[in-house]
Amino acid sequence: YVTDSCQYLQNKWKSNNALPGTIIMPVMFHGITKDAATGPNQISAQDFKKLMNDLHELGFQAINMQQMVDFMYNNTNIPPRSVLLIVDDRHFAESFNDHFRTYYEQWGWPVVNAYIGIDERADLWAENAALSAEGWVDYQAHGYIHNIPIMNSSTDEFINGEMGGAITSLQKYMNKTPVGYIWPGGGFSARAVEIGTQLGYKLGFTVNQRGPVMYNWIPQADAVNQSNPMAIPEVPANNPLMTIPR
Repeated sequence: YVTDSCQYLQNKWKSNNALPGTIIMPVMFHGITKDAATGPNQISAQDFKKLMNDLHELGFQAINMQQMVDFMYNNTNIPPRSVLLIVDDRHFAESFNDHFRTYYEQWGWPVVNAYIGIDERADLWAENAALSAEGWVDYQAHGYIHNIPIMNSSTDEFINGEMGGAITSLQKYMNKTPVGYIWPGGGFSARAVEIGTQLGYKLGFTVNQRGPVMYNWIPQADAVNQSNPMAIPEVPANNPLMTIPR
């Protein structure tokens, strides 16, 4: 958050900045299925198309991660109703071409791929590097080995391996340095948030079901609420920008 009140008010009301009341709704995807979705992390292609069309009809416009960083830090101008589309995990280019390219071509909508950094499957890296070069698929970090969520008990060595390793891989294969960290499995800790910011991450994303977010306003909880029992309380991490809900 911007702690200096004068700076906050200047950013909020500057005429060429985002309009007061501008929101961003981060949305999480995992799998888009041809037929009916059978798992909690899936959405059918039919429902996905309906979601995208509904968003557009409601006046939402998709943005990329750097746009969100600029907005959250400086209230830089973005559409008043913005959506950040984040696809978790590694997918072949076919998945983005089949499901997201049409919205880029029709509406100019980018999509974020939260990409796992482990160095394997050269063909998969090559396909995604080509998409990254096109510019409309925005690759951000989703851990290195990914399948072990960060917890309060995680060591500094493990945290640096996960968060720093993801940076190294994206720099190597995509020729870019990520500014967003999408917490694998939604797991985070105060120490991981601290290390992540030291490594250069500007925003972090949980799997907590809260939101949407606004400039200088991010929904946070200080304890587990039984209405949302799977959500890890964000307040102990002491950095709302690194614990943004989806």
